[in-house]
Amino acid sequence: MIGAAAVLVLATACGQQQATPQAPAESPPASQELTKVPGRKPAEPPAQDQGGSVPAAQIDSGALPRGYPVEVSAGEGGTLTITGQEGGCSQASAEVGEQRGDRVTVTMVETKPADKNTMCTMDMRYPPITVRLDEPLGDRLLVLKYTQRTE
Repeated sequence: MIGAAAVLVLATACGQQQATPQAPAESPPASQELTKVPGRKPAEPPAQDQGGSVPAAQIDSGALPRGYPVEVSAGEGGTLTITGQEGGCSQASAEVGEQRGDRVTVTMVETKPADKNTMCTMDMRYPPITVRLDEPLGDRLLVLKYTQRTE
């Protein structure tokens, strides 16, 4: 009888501790939050500092290896951020080449160790690589080239 009473007390106590979880109130994403001040217009979300993606039609990526990512965004002051590709022991970088009125050339460089006996992992990484142009890309064609080097 005492054992049955103990089980009943424990079951009741456990049942009281279980509360129905309430879903947290969802707030709008930070980019959609606007500050309201009586008598004033709502504050505008801050402007993005980056220019945005360069359209695929403005990129000549024919010299890149098959499967190489082609993602480029233009930023302030003539910067371009290009997705590189590296893996194992290799390191990705980029070099700005010719900058003419109608086109800009950037060479994507993959540098590998000279020692072929170096143990390397078998992973792929896609780091963002930023280069600075003399002038913003604007409507110019971006020609992406590729080269491998050993260190």
